[in-house]
Amino acid sequence: MENLQRYRESIEAEAMKLEQLIAATANMLPDDIKDMVMLRMTNLQELSRLRDVGLTDAIRTILRQAPGDWLTVTNVRDRLINRGFDFNDYSTNPLASVSTVLRRMKPEEVETATVDGGVTAYRWKQPSQTEKAEAIRKAKLRGSLADLAVLPPPPPIDTIEDALGWVFKKKE
Repeated sequence: MENLQRYRESIEAEAMKLEQLIAATANMLPDDIKDMVMLRMTNLQELSRLRDVGLTDAIRTILRQAPGDWLTVTNVRDRLINRGFDFNDYSTNPLASVSTVLRRMKPEEVETATVDGGVTAYRWKQPSQTEKAEAIRKAKLRGSLADLAVLPPPPPIDTIEDALGWVFKKKE
């Protein structure tokens, strides 16, 4: 266990160094590509923090990472488990906990639909083009990418190295 803890700390230190390198070198890219790289890095950081957040925030992350996809309670639970969410602190079974959180989410955040013979499915509400444009304008004014989270994520890329490789391939 001690060896694994040291290994985890080593990996986290390397990840932090890589994040700093990406943030520093992204400034050399054209603005649209830089924004895409930084948004992707933010998304990856959000997923890695999934273990440390509460269930509601973890579910929000899962829904945001699947823009436009209808997910059932079972889909959401399975994605949480696959990404390492720890249900040990919950007194009910994971499916019941996820179901309760999804039903309590605000209608401004989540849409619902009935699929597959009466099963309720959920998806993150997509912002309108006006909302996206306003978020970009605000982010540029503040010099922050936090508001760019309303944009859909770039194509699926598994690692930061893949993201940077994709960016440089696209430039050529």
